[in-house]
Order: sequence, then structure tokens, then C-alpha cells
Amino acid sequence: MKTANLQIIVFCFAFTLVSVFTTKTSAETMKIAVASSGQTKGAAISEQAGRAPFFLFFDDRGNFLENIANPGGDQSRNAGPVTALFLSDQGVTLVIAGEFGNKMIRALEKHHIRYIKKKGVVDHAVQTIIQNR
Repeated sequence: MKTANLQIIVFCFAFTLVSVFTTKTSAETMKIAVASSGQTKGAAISEQAGRAPFFLFFDDRGNFLENIANPGGDQSRNAGPVTALFLSDQGVTLVIAGEFGNKMIRALEKHHIRYIKKKGVVDHAVQTIIQNR
């Protein structure tokens, strides 16, 4: 009986440690999304975040991960909130775009996603932000 209780206590302790370290690691990781007019790192940053044709995703070291068509880009209304939810579902912590509408800003803040206004080429903007943090 004592051995079984000890095994349960050790298991619970180990599980708690793993949970704490996993949470801390994921909290320190940044995932960047850039509103883009094209599907490559050399594309221009889109002027509108909510209606951008694509989002390009980068890790916290500036490595390109993937590009995905923006599901909110063709919305006739509420493109910003739809796009913000999509970015939240992707695990994004920072968004870069030329401009952000008021609805998009409110939705990003609701999902605890930071945003930065930038113009230029996608890859250059990401590298600049990585170097300056």
C-alpha cells in the first residue's frame, strides 16, 4: 500500500514539473505572422492586416515556417476579427502589417497578440524586429 502511494506521489510530482517547464518554454517562444501581398519572404507587406491575401509565419529566430491564405481576406464584413481569431488559432504572438483597423486591433488585444505597423519587404521587417528585441 505504501509503495503504491509513493509511486502516485512521484508520478504527480514528475507530471507537475513537466507541465511547469513546458508552459515556461512555450510562453517564451514568439511566433510572428506578417500580412503579405504574396506567398514568399520577398513579397511586400500588405497594407491591410485584416484583408491581406496571405500571412507568412516565422519563428522567434526569424526562420520562415509557412504561408497560409488569409481566411478573413475575402470577408465582406468583420475581416479583422475573423483574421485575428485565425492568427490566435495559429499560436501567433506578434503580427506585422502596414495598417490595422480598429476592429482588428480590438480583436488582437482580446487574444493577447501584439501588433506592429511596418512597410517594405516581409523578410527584412522580420529580421529587423528580431535584431531589435
